[in-house]
Amino acid sequence: MTFLRGAALLAALFAATGVAAESASTTAPGPITVKALASATQTASGQPIVFPSGDGRAVVSEYTIPPAAALPLHEHPYPRVAYMLQGTLEVTDRDTGQVFLYKPGDVVVEVIGQRHLGRNTGSDPVRLIVFDTLPATVGSNVVLIDK
Repeated sequence: MTFLRGAALLAALFAATGVAAESASTTAPGPITVKALASATQTASGQPIVFPSGDGRAVVSEYTIPPAAALPLHEHPYPRVAYMLQGTLEVTDRDTGQVFLYKPGDVVVEVIGQRHLGRNTGSDPVRLIVFDTLPATVGSNVVLIDK
């Protein structure tokens, strides 16, 4: 008799545990949250952000810049925004002399039509997600500068 009672208790315990686990897995997910990371009407150097008229295109890219590597001198004719994932990026604006230092979590609102270069000043690779907005007929948002 005692054995049967113990077996019945164990069966009831396992059944209750299974029901509890099943009901926990069907609970509603948590609320969806949106955290604004940045909002800007100007570039890093204070230029207004202006869009060309006509059809446009959005391009999203991931850049990886090894330690001690540098991007060549270049400019962007259209708005470009980046989100720093990893590393330390130093951007020098050759037209204004301004130097900007970016770290993980920073939002970079790049200068438009100003010659600048970037370099990884840290010991880890720089990783950033870049968001370009440009006319649909344009192939790139980067114009390399020879000098």
